Amino acid sequence: MSKKVTLTPEELKQFQDLREEIIQTVGILGDLEYRKTLLDFEIENLKSVIKQNATRERALLTEFGDSYGNGSINVETGEITPV
Repeated sequence: MSKKVTLTPEELKQFQDLREEIIQTVGILGDLEYRKTLLDFEIENLKSVIKQNATRERALLTEFGDSYGNGSINVETGEITPV
């Protein structure tokens, strides 16, 4: 049977410190991935809102075009400049 070998206290401390750093790093990575997932979800929601707003804008422009003719709308004054 082989003889039992034990690390020196310094070696054991070095190994334990490294293991603790690994555990902390994995924890931080997990937290970042979680937050990234939430951000990705928010980004997708905002993209959906942008698409909805673009569709509503096109519908309004079509409606205004039917009522007043095609043109460029001054957002500040509401004045339509014919194209």
